[in-house]
Amino acid sequence: MSLHEIDTQTEPNVQAEPLSVLIQQYWGNIVSRKWVVLCSAAAGLMIAAILCVVLPKSYRSNTLILIENQKIPEDYVKGIGGANIEQRLTMIHQQVMSRTFLSQIRDEYKLYEELVRREGLEPAIETLRKLIKVETVGTPGVSGKSVEAITLSFAHEDPTTAMNVTAKLASLFIQENIRSREQLVTGVMVFLEQELHDAKKSLETKERTISEFKTRYVNELPEQKEANLRTLDRLQTELNTTVEAYHSLTARQSLSEKAVAKYEQYESIQSSSSQPMPRMGNQPIQNPLVIRLSELQKQLATLMGTYKETYPDVVYLKDEIKQLEAQIVEQTQITEQNKHSQAEESQPDSNGRAGRLFDPQLQNLLAQRDEAKLEILNLKTKEARIIREMKEIEGRVQRTPSREQELMILVRDYDNMQSNYQALLNKRLNAHVAENLEKRQQGEQIRVLDPANLPQKPEKPNQLLILLLGLIGGAGLGVGLALGIDQLNPTFKRREEVEVLPDINVLATIPQFFTLSSPVSVMPMSTPRITGSDSHRVLEGKSGNRNGLNPENFNLIAKWQPRSVAAEQYRMAATKLTLSTEGRNSTVVEITSALMGEGKTTTVVNLGYTIARDLGKKTLLIDCDFQRPALHHYAMLPARAGLIEFLDGQASLDECLSVIDESPCAILATGGGGGEKNEFARIQQLKAMLPQLRVQFEYLIINTPPVLSNATMGILASLADELVWVIRAGHSPKHLVQKAFIMLGLTGQRNVILNGVDAQSMSHHIYGYTLPYGGDRAIESVRR
Repeated sequence: MSLHEIDTQTEPNVQAEPLSVLIQQYWGNIVSRKWVVLCSAAAGLMIAAILCVVLPKSYRSNTLILIENQKIPEDYVKGIGGANIEQRLTMIHQQVMSRTFLSQIRDEYKLYEELVRREGLEPAIETLRKLIKVETVGTPGVSGKSVEAITLSFAHEDPTTAMNVTAKLASLFIQENIRSREQLVTGVMVFLEQELHDAKKSLETKERTISEFKTRYVNELPEQKEANLRTLDRLQTELNTTVEAYHSLTARQSLSEKAVAKYEQYESIQSSSSQPMPRMGNQPIQNPLVIRLSELQKQLATLMGTYKETYPDVVYLKDEIKQLEAQIVEQTQITEQNKHSQAEESQPDSNGRAGRLFDPQLQNLLAQRDEAKLEILNLKTKEARIIREMKEIEGRVQRTPSREQELMILVRDYDNMQSNYQALLNKRLNAHVAENLEKRQQGEQIRVLDPANLPQKPEKPNQLLILLLGLIGGAGLGVGLALGIDQLNPTFKRREEVEVLPDINVLATIPQFFTLSSPVSVMPMSTPRITGSDSHRVLEGKSGNRNGLNPENFNLIAKWQPRSVAAEQYRMAATKLTLSTEGRNSTVVEITSALMGEGKTTTVVNLGYTIARDLGKKTLLIDCDFQRPALHHYAMLPARAGLIEFLDGQASLDECLSVIDESPCAILATGGGGGEKNEFARIQQLKAMLPQLRVQFEYLIINTPPVLSNATMGILASLADELVWVIRAGHSPKHLVQKAFIMLGLTGQRNVILNGVDAQSMSHHIYGYTLPYGGDRAIESVRR
């Protein structure tokens, strides 16, 4: 029968084997200690029977309290419920269960008198509180469970006392509900009245504030912004007109002064001449006030065509026109008086110079000059007034946005207060209606639907349940004791248990795997389970079997089952190890374990084979376990010599190497069938030869003896660049593994491969097949 056929036939049985082995293991532990289980179950049953006799009987009385909804629909009248029914019931429950009420009930019915005399009042109150049960009854809905009724019960040794106390508790519940609702309605009314009073005062204060603000900043409010801008435009126009008039009068004054100067010069030269006074020009000089009056009248006519007589600009122009007319009249009167005075003073004096001093033409020029000066002074005053008014109005316009913001804040606060006040008014009206609803008992009520009953059967103890629990508990305790004996010496079973140790790096978690059945001529028909351990052999066969196969050779899971979970985990370990040693030309890796039989030799050959075949690294496997060598079983054709012959110089390196297959992985077995195996001396010789081996191989993987079983491991550890520990799950005691770590005295991170892990306890996302894959190309090549 071929390997593929045997593998296909045995595959279904392999899947169930881990579970069956686990069950058999546990069942064997229980059966071997069945007396522990039986005695524990009997003891539990006996204790339960004693409890059934010793425990006092207890009778529980029940009453049902119905919760009636508001009789008038809430669409018409909304009651003041305060909190929801669950919260109110919780509050009432706390009040009824308070020390005050329970003390009254205890005194009324003389409960627990012996307990009070022995331990005091507090234990009795606490006992009474524990025996009272309050449960809600309702219908589950979308928004949760609706409470429709309350079940109230009390347990006591005397059924009559239990019934009376239950009835008393029900009445207390109803009374507390009525009292709490009355207090709620009264409290709401008082609260709303106070809030309304405060809200009204705040509203009136805010109204006064807004009124004072508008009065203080009446010209700076947003609604006055347009009027201020128009007034500013008018003042700008008036200022331009005033400036023009000022320039005109300045020129006029200059001409008058020149004319007076020429006239006086002419008069001094020809004092007796009767030549006429030169004129100021071809045009007579006009009064600037008359010119200004004409301009203002034109502006008034323009404004009257657009605005009413009450418009501020129209009113202002009319006032200014009146003032100009009054000034013109006054100026005319002054001119007439000056002429009259000149006529009286024009009589010749005793010196004969009166005609020159009181010359009308000269006096007219002087009057015109003085009049121009007066007009210039008036225009300057007017210009200053206009500029002052413009600055004031510009300040108003600039302050308008800030005043608008301040007013908006005040108005917003006022609107919020007004809305709050209106809401409080509506709430007070609703509260008043709800108060009338409660007074007429039309609101939510609770009443006793089923009065407290007189219990006929005791609630406690439940003898059947106690006996059953005693039997189950005793048997469970016995099973726990039977299984717990195996836990006195704890071992590592999962990856997480290893990772809790300090400075541990778990390279891979190798599950329990099963070797392929070999041909009949090579292996027996039964398929042994291999857990990565090389402490036992499936068969003691010859090392030169057909196709290079022997029983130990099938532990090379990376070759025969490359798609299995175990092979994938070896690839993961090889990848991590390669990445950690990247940059080195050659790396010496030692594989060791704390005890014998943990699978280090299997790990050496699978890890080395994976590094060579999958990662393409030239690898040499060196067997330094001189007492229990095993690497030679994995060679396709064993070499005639080994490590001892190579160290003694009896054979060259090529003569001592053997290969597994075509991959670049060589084996340097122990050799030295009859030679001296002084391990300390051999290690020193190996140390001297390592530089030569490093040149030829990228990875040197050394199979070392167990740490706790051999004294040479401390020296071997000094040769390694990387040290990998193999821990067999469920086999290696934790304290021995930690002891081995301490013995080597290694510092820094320690690499660990957890071997022989139960496949059922591994993560489901780990890639690969837990069973042999019959169609592997490696297997097909072996079969051919």
